Amino acid sequence: MVKVKKLFKTYGGKPVLNELDFEVEEGERVYILAPNGFGKTTFLKVLANIEPFQKGEIEVFGIKSPSHKIRAMISYISERDNLYPGFRIIDILRFISGFWEVDRSKFENFLSLLEINPLKRYSEFSKGERTLIRVALGLSIKAKLYLIDEPLSSLDFVLREKVVKLLGEMEGGTFILTSHEIDEILPFANRFVFLKDGKFFLETRDRDKVKDIYREVFA
Repeated sequence: MVKVKKLFKTYGGKPVLNELDFEVEEGERVYILAPNGFGKTTFLKVLANIEPFQKGEIEVFGIKSPSHKIRAMISYISERDNLYPGFRIIDILRFISGFWEVDRSKFENFLSLLEINPLKRYSEFSKGERTLIRVALGLSIKAKLYLIDEPLSSLDFVLREKVVKLLGEMEGGTFILTSHEIDEILPFANRFVFLKDGKFFLETRDRDKVKDIYREVFA
């Protein structure tokens, strides 16, 4: 589904992604691990056609990037709080449905699980609750690929459990995600890659080795 070859991306003349190679097969759930500032978010934005890149090749579903066709097949869930605060949740759903096909019944089920009132305005919810809403909405989009950046960031234990519950409701699907909360995400992912010096340094499918490899690579 995703093929990346010799990807090179800079910020302010400094390489962030440097000759990076990467492939994802349909149905994989890939967890990108690295400390802050190592390029995880940048990589997801490049894949989502949000950020440009200087060199290399990207193909998503056989389509070369950049392309608006790729963006239409991806659900990108950003860590950034980027929804309209004055909109009610049902208004946000209608607005997003103008750009992507959304499974309304799934979104309503997610809101029920999260105990979120769809008639309330987005600004009336706490920062953590707004994160839950963005994740629920992104997972309700009928996409071929889900890119999820730090879905558990700044959430307390109870809210993190709710996000993990939403992920557990997803049947099938292909995912690439980042998170600092290793324990919660481990059961969801089936492949773990470690980003260092602008490249994917190591990878494993053995959940039991993830923490030890992380300590070894980033100590």
